[in-house]
Amino acid sequence: MKRHKEIQRLAYELFEKGGRVHDREIDHWLEAERILRARQLDMHAVDIEAAASKRRAIQRSDVRRHEAKKQARQRG
Repeated sequence: MKRHKEIQRLAYELFEKGGRVHDREIDHWLEAERILRARQLDMHAVDIEAAASKRRAIQRSDVRRHEAKKQARQRG
């Protein structure tokens, strides 16, 4: 139901921004759905990139830790 309300709100905004032209309800509704779907995909892409960035940072940390242990063994 929340999604329906979001689409409804955005479709009404599009209606107002479009000069309150009637008989375009379906166009506004479909455009609102498209916009919200794109936003959701963008948020998903950000989440994926954040996870990948965190994974790369962990990998770099693991490499540094491994190198430090290797150097300590060579010295010791």
